[in-house]
Formats: sequence, C-alpha cells, structure tokens
Amino acid sequence: MIKYQYITEYNEDFNEVILDFSMDTYLKNGYSISDSLGSDIFSDFATVKDEIEKSLDLIAGKSALYEGGGNVNIIRSDKIFTTIDDIFAEDDEEDSTCKIETLEFTKIILIWAKENFQYKCKRGVMLKDEAELAVDWINKKCIEVHELEFR
Repeated sequence: MIKYQYITEYNEDFNEVILDFSMDTYLKNGYSISDSLGSDIFSDFATVKDEIEKSLDLIAGKSALYEGGGNVNIIRSDKIFTTIDDIFAEDDEEDSTCKIETLEFTKIILIWAKENFQYKCKRGVMLKDEAELAVDWINKKCIEVHELEFR
C-alpha cells in the first residue's frame, strides 16, 4: 500500500503500535514520522478522522495548506508534500526535516491507525464494537485514497 519500508513494533506498556521508518534509506529523517504518530497525531478515532479528512481535502484540492502537530514535530501539508520538522532539533544540528508525499503520509496514518485500533482491541483496552467501527471507516478511506491516487 505504501512505497516506504517500515518495521511494526508493539509497545505493550502503552498499548500502542509504532511504525518505524528509520530503516528506509529513501526517506530522509523517517524517524520523525514514527515520532509524530501518537504524539502529534493522537490515536483516538476522532483525531484520526480529523487528520485524514484534512489530508483528503488537500489532496482533492479543496484546501491549500494544513498545519498541525506541536508536541514533537510541526507538520505542514499541501496537496503534494508534507514536511515534518523536529521542534527539538538544535540550531547547529543537520537538517532534521522529513519531506514525504501527502498521499503517502495519509496512507501511513491509515495503516498506523488501523493497526492501533486492532491492537488495542486485542489487548482489551478498546471495545470490540468501537474498534470494528474505526477499522471499517479506515477501510473505506483506504479505498478513497486508492481512487485519488489513480485519478
């Protein structure tokens, strides 16, 4: 579904899934994507829905710019690219910005959210009905993203 490589990790202490993009050699500073998921983009269903809807509006040309984040990174998206800037990077540090296609970033959020809801349900920290509702919505959005990708 996505063009970047990642490793899926499961954090039992916090009942969350981590998608680690630091291994992808084509994605500069991919770690910042991993850092943003869960800290700048929260894993509750309402936040995921909001982030995805805003991303889809950008991709469809309904809006021009979206800015979010602020806990670990600043996330700026337009129709084509999303940049993720590490707010804790020192001024003398080498470039700590990750630039990724907005469509790919949207797919990553969908994959991460789906994995998280399924994992939380499995761990008993999310009701099965809530997880199924969220996963069903995500599956529909994946179809929508696929249609946008090949438009």
